[in-house]
Amino acid sequence: MQFKIIAAQDLDKNQRYQIAELCFSAFDEDPWSQYAFMQKAIHVVGILKNQIVSHALWTDRVFTINGSSDVKTAYVEYVTTDYTMRGKGLATQLLKYLVETLTHLEYGLAALQPEDEAFYEKLGWTVWKGNLSIKQNTCSYLTDEYEIMLYPLNIQMK
Repeated sequence: MQFKIIAAQDLDKNQRYQIAELCFSAFDEDPWSQYAFMQKAIHVVGILKNQIVSHALWTDRVFTINGSSDVKTAYVEYVTTDYTMRGKGLATQLLKYLVETLTHLEYGLAALQPEDEAFYEKLGWTVWKGNLSIKQNTCSYLTDEYEIMLYPLNIQMK
């Protein structure tokens, strides 16, 4: 499988269509119509025979640890593989490539909201046990209803 990293604005029409098809079949939503952040996302795709068969994306976030330490974080979403290609290790390969890329780009953490916690645990991701909140301007809003998993890239987690 060949991997490519492509910024959202650099995707051609065919790549956007293939990604939309993968995400719609996996999540029953078209990522392009759902979220403005998708326009600034960076995509990692796995390609076989000129077809995108595996996909993930990340957006930049800041993860604050213990209220004081801000860590450059890649928030990963829309991890999926074509249904006909599942069970062949393609998503595992894609995520390993993603982790290597993010480490090289000097992100401190990768984070995601898992669909399948056990799958990510096998790859070294851990469930975040602390508080979760979103900062908007000067306010913070607790978001404890979400489960987040982390992958330490260039920091040590205690």
